[in-house]
Amino acid sequence: MTTRADMAQGLALSSVSPTKTYVVEAHVDDPAACLTELPGRLEPTEDAFLFRLATAEGVYWVDQLDERFWRFHTDMRNADALPMLREWVGGRRDLDWMWLPSEHLRHVWPNAASRRVRTDFRGGGFVGGNAPARDMRVQLFGENAERLLDLISEIPEYSSAVSFEGVEAEIADPSFGRVREGVSRMGRFAVSGDSLELHLQFVNTVVDRYKQLVELVEAQAINWQRASEDGGGIVNGAPIVVTFSREIEDVGAFADELTSSREPFRLWGLTTVKRDVAEVEAVDLHVGQTLQMDIARRWMRIYLSAGSCGNTVARLISNLQHRFDGALSLRDPKIDVAARRPLAAGA
Repeated sequence: MTTRADMAQGLALSSVSPTKTYVVEAHVDDPAACLTELPGRLEPTEDAFLFRLATAEGVYWVDQLDERFWRFHTDMRNADALPMLREWVGGRRDLDWMWLPSEHLRHVWPNAASRRVRTDFRGGGFVGGNAPARDMRVQLFGENAERLLDLISEIPEYSSAVSFEGVEAEIADPSFGRVREGVSRMGRFAVSGDSLELHLQFVNTVVDRYKQLVELVEAQAINWQRASEDGGGIVNGAPIVVTFSREIEDVGAFADELTSSREPFRLWGLTTVKRDVAEVEAVDLHVGQTLQMDIARRWMRIYLSAGSCGNTVARLISNLQHRFDGALSLRDPKIDVAARRPLAAGA
């Protein structure tokens, strides 16, 4: 029967096309049954959490060992591998991508030598026409490629427009070897080198760091507990508070743009503006859950109810970094650290 050793052999990094890993965030009662919706021949393996999916374009190895963040490994070209997964994830409310915050890419691995960085800031309807940087797209190749972006980040007028879209870095480990890893903010990896084991370790580290952020957000979700049979109750949790480094010119127009049902936010909502604060009742069109937001000129409060998915908040934060403020912060110290602190060596 097929084993993980067969997967390793099938994904040899010396192949013509770089090995790729796509991470899908899932809330699925029957993970194996969910995979049967994908076109192709799905085969179980000796490992209960590993499946081989053979399609007309090539083979995916699907690892569901992490029940929430599934890994799809393949050596197909991105143009062949990604469209099927994109359609599948987009068509289900219990699946989503990862949405890595900029700092998770800026500091993707301790002491890694960056070779390429890519930013993509598009202010669109969120940033006024008189802003110093309404749009900024930069792609740099070379050793320590992120240094120019670090310099731009130190300029107050432009720091809010620096948002990392993807990075490529050389990763080395004395026990496993050396690889060159490319990763985008939506959890899509491409690797070349001499160690599949190091690649899998790299993916796990990036995912675990992101998972910590999502779980901290969920731990702060608001819930109500009954105090006694005689009545009364206790409210637990608190809103997620985002602090902006730049000012919103018109909070009503900002809220309308945010809840316009368009990509990448995919939020629909109704807005009421009171005393220069926009109160928003929104629906996440991707996962179907509701959330409330208060938006002022320099901050936003996000009210996540108990049982809701923290990935919704992570998606909102990541996209705000790419549409309004790449230098935003989170008021809760633990959540802010999880979103912004560089990854420590040995993590």
